[in-house]
Amino acid sequence: MSNFSDVMSYLGLATAEAATALNVSEDEIVRWCSTNEAPPLHIWQGLVRMLDEIRISAEEAAKSADLDHLEATDLNRIDLMVPGQAASDFAGPKRAATALAVAALARVFV
Repeated sequence: MSNFSDVMSYLGLATAEAATALNVSEDEIVRWCSTNEAPPLHIWQGLVRMLDEIRISAEEAAKSADLDHLEATDLNRIDLMVPGQAASDFAGPKRAATALAVAALARVFV
């Protein structure tokens, strides 16, 4: 495994999705995930953009919540969209953004 693979897992991207999002072949994604060969800088930058889109989406969802009327059951109904071009087309980044938003909002109950 590689750090690239770890980021891909965190984003919840399938090999085909990553290849589409990063505009490379699936073989390159597999190679970067399974060997020590690192992708070029522009690929890392693409992943950073996706991570930023996820973080921003989660932060916006948490900011827009009505904390005075938030109940624990509301946490299971959060459904948000991930803005941006890179992360918005795939289910994994949406799940990651939702998980971050739920975690941020759950802090209200801690």
